[in-house]
Amino acid sequence: MTAPDHREANRRAAAVNELLRDIELSSGAESDWWNHRTYAELGGLTPTQAWLRDDHEAVRELIDGWYRASERTAERCRNDPEFMERLQERRAAIAERVKRTA
Repeated sequence: MTAPDHREANRRAAAVNELLRDIELSSGAESDWWNHRTYAELGGLTPTQAWLRDDHEAVRELIDGWYRASERTAERCRNDPEFMERLQERRAAIAERVKRTA
């Protein structure tokens, strides 16, 4: 890998870490995600192994798939009146507890 390619790969890896933080994989869990879990979508490799094989797109697609699944779930929830009612009840209960402890 040439120096410019290496820098670009590092920038892309940093962008992946930012995506992981956006989906609440934080407090150091990025290292575990990169190195300790294999994924069928990556051919049974860890993200690090796939990345080092220059399969950056497969790693990105894995994360993009999580986003798409999250969006589908959010849409289903938004269109489920019973779920939304339960959510509002829980929100009100939490707000009441916070108010009592403040």
